Amino acid sequence: MLQEFFETAKSDFLATFDGAWIFPILIISIIWILVKEKEWSRKFLLGILPLAFLALYWCPLSGQLFIKLLGEDVYWRVLWLIPLAVVIPYAGCLLLKMLTGIKRHMAFVALMAVVVFGGRSVLSAEWFEASTNVYKIPQYVVDVCDLLPGNIHAVMSNRLTPYVRLYDPTITLEYARNALIFNGVEDVSNRGATAKLYKAVQEPEIDVDVVGPLAREQGCTFLVFSLSRTYKGNWEDYGYREYGTTSEFRIFVDVNYEEGQDTRKWEE
Repeated sequence: MLQEFFETAKSDFLATFDGAWIFPILIISIIWILVKEKEWSRKFLLGILPLAFLALYWCPLSGQLFIKLLGEDVYWRVLWLIPLAVVIPYAGCLLLKMLTGIKRHMAFVALMAVVVFGGRSVLSAEWFEASTNVYKIPQYVVDVCDLLPGNIHAVMSNRLTPYVRLYDPTITLEYARNALIFNGVEDVSNRGATAKLYKAVQEPEIDVDVVGPLAREQGCTFLVFSLSRTYKGNWEDYGYREYGTTSEFRIFVDVNYEEGQDTRKWEE
């Protein structure tokens, strides 16, 4: 358990700070603030508190609690609690206050150089790509939504759930990104039908005898899975048939569904 936690914390930490000088700069800035700042409140907020957040991040007790609450896939967001954009500039300002004249100007240029050359441009192909549509969401999401009618309730692939309701808010989802909290839970027998359905859909091969009844119980009119998914069982035994496909997804529909029918679980 501890080994898994430290592997997660290490990989997230390296992914956050890898390829830049930002973490050494942060540590130097914190130390500088602790030494040079005279006002206790600022020393606490910009020096002691960031160190406390780092300690919480690496502490197994608090770390495992955060993973349980947030999910393993987003544990790195705990590092967002550290106010990098405030701590580093403030430490630089403390240094500049100590200097005058040409020395201050030279120090300012040097600090800017450290920040510029010690980081990476966020406007790079690694983080950004040209949008393929005016909605600025993946094209495969648009392709799926264009096939689906509005005012329906659905179970969808994890690749679709963050975006579908941005394109068509009349579609309600049985679960979305909030279901990621179940990834670290082995036994969901007491977590309700939605948790059971989510876990069943994550299996390498979808067991239709499990997913079918759960989907019907939760009133899921449409089921959308990647074309690469394989199935054990027959969807027709549980009242679903193939509705259509896109280049990346296959869609199933409740055989009792009628065009124009409103099957949403809630209204906007």
